[in-house]
Amino acid sequence: MQSQPQPYEVLILVCVNQKPEGKACCMDGPAVEVREALKEQVKERGLKGRVRVSQTGCLDRCSQGPTVFVFPAGIWYSAVSVDDVPEILRRHVDGLPSSPPSIEV
Repeated sequence: MQSQPQPYEVLILVCVNQKPEGKACCMDGPAVEVREALKEQVKERGLKGRVRVSQTGCLDRCSQGPTVFVFPAGIWYSAVSVDDVPEILRRHVDGLPSSPPSIEV
């Protein structure tokens, strides 16, 4: 086992879990579209490699979905739509410079 520091400054998890028909789940809403919009806008902001958008399985907020979790802020968003993506990014990534600070060795 190897231990490593966190490779991303911000990690955004989007639940894309699908449950059997009739049970509430994040895929009842636009979860995939939200994930794709987040990824596209992170790339457009020049933050790829510093901000990671990943899909995840069940985050146990099925009836409140689509659910998005932002780390390290520790913020959960429920009932997220594509229209919410700019605000989520404004709150959590817009303060990041487009390139990481240089580290002198």
